[in-house]
Amino acid sequence: MRINQLLPGFGSGDAISNFALQLQSILRSWGHESVIYCPLRHVGPTEQHLCLDYRLLPDPLAGDITLYHYSVSSELTELFKQLNGRRLLFYHNITPHHYFEGIHAGKALALRRGREELRTLADASDLAVGASEFSRRELEENGFTRTATLPYILDRQALSTPPNRSVMRQYGDGATNLLFVGRVAPNKRVEDLIKIFHFYRNTIAARSRLLIAGSLMGVDRYTHHLNSMIRLLDLPDVVFINHVVGPELYALYHSAHVFLCMSEHEGFCMPLLEAMHFRLPVIAYAAGAVPETLGGAGVLVKEKDHAAIAELADAVCRDRALRESIIRKQLARLDAFSPEAIASRLGELLSPWLTQGGEDAAHA
Repeated sequence: MRINQLLPGFGSGDAISNFALQLQSILRSWGHESVIYCPLRHVGPTEQHLCLDYRLLPDPLAGDITLYHYSVSSELTELFKQLNGRRLLFYHNITPHHYFEGIHAGKALALRRGREELRTLADASDLAVGASEFSRRELEENGFTRTATLPYILDRQALSTPPNRSVMRQYGDGATNLLFVGRVAPNKRVEDLIKIFHFYRNTIAARSRLLIAGSLMGVDRYTHHLNSMIRLLDLPDVVFINHVVGPELYALYHSAHVFLCMSEHEGFCMPLLEAMHFRLPVIAYAAGAVPETLGGAGVLVKEKDHAAIAELADAVCRDRALRESIIRKQLARLDAFSPEAIASRLGELLSPWLTQGGEDAAHA
């Protein structure tokens, strides 16, 4: 059986691209043919060997499955609607467009179109899957009747690569490091991180820094606003580190003392799992899929009391028993995202289609 995947783009360090590769590995291990197809203009030069041009996708046979990773409006949508065989939509969620209004008109328009286009896929999908219950509910709200959940995979073996020693030396100087990993975007509410750090640095630990690791591309107005806030609050130790992956990223996790996330919209939030893997206590705002991703681990805050969150971060740093208790729960939570657990869940979803004569995929 062919179980191919469609992606609107492919890039190194991208969570959706990594997930597609992990699914491909699982499917091939089951003996199925599985190829990833993308518009090559949206594929990085070092990743083009991992996928083929979507125009080369063979017409699926009746028993084949095509999995479309949906995260943005794309020419792949019309192609997906017309395919034969089974059609499985994986919804990676789309940030509500209002976060980008007044910041990036083109991005706001693209996000709005993406959500409008999502609704047109309801009748074209035999099954629609979200990485979280939060995303699955959005599918139902947009007219999808056959829905399920399949979380992302945490590949702990890949994260075991030694960290970059130079980055470790740079930030391992004894200062307290508060870390956030993720795109610098309005929905991530980086301004809240800066306000928390203002209280932390000025009332708790002067020798500290805020590390923000994520792409700065396409949000010039937003980053200008953030830099103006940093200058106004006189915070020289806020460090923006543009998109990093692999050993450099792992070094940041190793060097940090607390992971902070004040994001207001997440369809899953992979950096939470990465932080937990690196034994880094997580403090996160309870929005979007963050509570279910943490699943009772980490520390959730329901109000953005910046001073109180700064005090909480200090307690997590100083109180060894509290810190170890948080870390133990976080490590236990990671079992739910192991390759074995997700492969089992994927098998459950696809089992009716993988069985000769199966008619319906699972509803969960």
